[in-house]
Amino acid sequence: MVKWSAGISLFVFMLLSFPPPPGLAQQRPVPDTVYQMSPVIITATQARERETPVTFTDLKPRDLHERYSMQDVPVLLSELPSITTYSENGNGIGYNYVNLRGFDQRRVSVMVNGIPQNDPEDHGVYWIDFPDLLASTGEIQVQRGAGTAFYGPAAIGGSINLVTNPFSGEPGITLESYFGFQQFGDSTRSFPLNSRKLAASFTSGLVGGRYMLYGRLGTITSDGYRTNSWVDLNSFFFGAVRIDPTMTTRFHFFGGPLQDGLAYTGLPKFVKGDPRLRRQNLASWETAPDGQGYASFTERRPQETEAFSQPHYELIHEWKLSPTLTLYNTLFYYTGEGYFDYDASWADTTALRLGSAYGIPVQGNPVDALVRGYVGNRQWGWLPRAEIDHGTGMLTVGAEVRIHRSTHWGKISYAGNLPSGFDPDYHFYEYNGVRDIFSLYAHEIYRVREDLSVMASLQVVRNRYGIRNEKYLGNQFDVPYLFANPRLGLNYNITPEASMYLSAAFTSREPTMRNLYAAEDSYFGATPQFRVADTSGGRIRYDFGDPLAKPERLLDLEIGGRYHAAALEGGVSFYLMEFSDELIKSGQVDIFGQPVTGNASRTRHLGVEMEGSAALPWNLQLSGNLTLSSNRLVHYKMLDDSGKLDTLDGNPIAGFPDILGNLRLTYRDNNFTGSLVLKYVGPFYTDNFKNPANRNDAYTLCNAELLYVLPPVAGTEVELRTEVRNIFNVLYFASGEGNAFFPGAERNIVVGARVKL
Repeated sequence: MVKWSAGISLFVFMLLSFPPPPGLAQQRPVPDTVYQMSPVIITATQARERETPVTFTDLKPRDLHERYSMQDVPVLLSELPSITTYSENGNGIGYNYVNLRGFDQRRVSVMVNGIPQNDPEDHGVYWIDFPDLLASTGEIQVQRGAGTAFYGPAAIGGSINLVTNPFSGEPGITLESYFGFQQFGDSTRSFPLNSRKLAASFTSGLVGGRYMLYGRLGTITSDGYRTNSWVDLNSFFFGAVRIDPTMTTRFHFFGGPLQDGLAYTGLPKFVKGDPRLRRQNLASWETAPDGQGYASFTERRPQETEAFSQPHYELIHEWKLSPTLTLYNTLFYYTGEGYFDYDASWADTTALRLGSAYGIPVQGNPVDALVRGYVGNRQWGWLPRAEIDHGTGMLTVGAEVRIHRSTHWGKISYAGNLPSGFDPDYHFYEYNGVRDIFSLYAHEIYRVREDLSVMASLQVVRNRYGIRNEKYLGNQFDVPYLFANPRLGLNYNITPEASMYLSAAFTSREPTMRNLYAAEDSYFGATPQFRVADTSGGRIRYDFGDPLAKPERLLDLEIGGRYHAAALEGGVSFYLMEFSDELIKSGQVDIFGQPVTGNASRTRHLGVEMEGSAALPWNLQLSGNLTLSSNRLVHYKMLDDSGKLDTLDGNPIAGFPDILGNLRLTYRDNNFTGSLVLKYVGPFYTDNFKNPANRNDAYTLCNAELLYVLPPVAGTEVELRTEVRNIFNVLYFASGEGNAFFPGAERNIVVGARVKL
């Protein structure tokens, strides 16, 4: 792993060493005519108040500036309506997860600049691959429900779109340094230095009346809250924009190599209140019969680590052909390559495919095996669209083309009792993944009259999964899916301040690749999840045209209203989400701690979401939101471990809290901003059986944020920041799967400074 601290210092030195081009510092403000094109990226999925009949919330540049220091994206989003988050290592830096309306992020469409970020194979979002991206982000929009997401996997819980806008019309250099201190239950280690962020960025200003450049390097390190759950995240973002009278062209290159210590296994419930035990990082455990202690446990080996890098290349072009026609084209290319080393001391020669049958004679089972799983991804795509202003509305037509290819293999990184001459590059599993995604859509906002608009859209999607070149087992298949996703909505502007909307959407979503075949788990027994066609000759043959997992289908009905005035704004929305074959969590996890899912024939989610903000005397502002929901199985039967058929109709669905709330009180003057934040997450079950032992308890957290801007000296601006998270040192679990729970960090503090030259 490259260490970037020295690189940042060199980067800053170079910036300071080279003077700006002649006259650059004296550039006049950019003429309005230059900005005929929007300086902010406009994506096809963005909703607009009083126009688009969908339920959404925006985070504006001021929100991002005031709230972001070094935490990952889910932590920043955690205050928005109907959102819960948790992190594997406990302190919000590393592997973090966001749930929207209770739906995990595999069922939330995540985009950066309108470009899909969900992994094409497992639909997951790995926020750890986007270190410090928030520092280059100008706006975030979160849509709840089916929304208007046309790219990536269909939005079930909703969509999250981060729009980067790091460019500035003025040249400058910014340096940042933040330090995190964390309290541990062991008083001898109270508030040690636990996290650190260093970053440097520059903006060129407007060069030659046409170009703007931006560059940023950063590093974030943390020990994590749990033992051996450290992270070492390096980040970069380089961008260039060219502005012409009728077009804007942008290029972005961002990402960052990372390393981290694995911590994907939750802990038993009895450790919640124990300041020492709740910080454990265990590979496996069994509780005592009374559930109040361990019958056995195995600590995670410090060698269980990960290294990965996923650079992003984006070319975004906007061309205004006429006052009524604008063309947009986005080209992107992602690569991702890395490995994770994990404990396989349980594996024998059969599992690791050793022995004479594989040309590797052995005398006995390997000892203390450590396995390396490799993943290599390549994805490229094209997102064209045209916007046609026809006088009475706006018609948008577009397409999505994405091609994804992957390579997966596993090898033994270390083991005792291997034969002499063993090839360290021997792959005991290997295969290639194939994913192709094609879609067409049309989206119309039609103004029936000045105060009334109708939204109608239709998306047609064809995609396929494929497996190629599987070593040893030779499974090979292509599974195509074809969906039509229509939406219809109405927005009525009652007064200049008040509006209401209603919408109906039907959407379908394919299962993940692991629902079809967890090929990387084949070495310890995973099999293709397809109908068995034939077992003659002692060999199982599958009908690869008949997968057992079905696509989930959603009918989403939403009705809401908004009010927006100078000192008061707010909204309320009601939703009813009727599912067929919803892919729900079973309460079990796979070997890597990921939830195991399966189809439930019918489920129902309904709720009300309220949010608002009010200006108070003495420069105070009060804002908050509240979600009340019911998430139930309507028809669901499953086999338990003994083979008994259980009927779970009417039970709560695992992972869905029925009540969520946030409250923020902010004081602002010319130089100082201070906020006090409260978050409440209601109880929820972590399995579908209403098992009291598998119930995540409610918790309330209180945070404080302080930002002070010193008076400028010689053109230099200095910001001082302090954050105190979990002020009252609550010992809580943020989430769980089955009987395994993930602890949240105890009280922790961030202090730092941002210097703009």
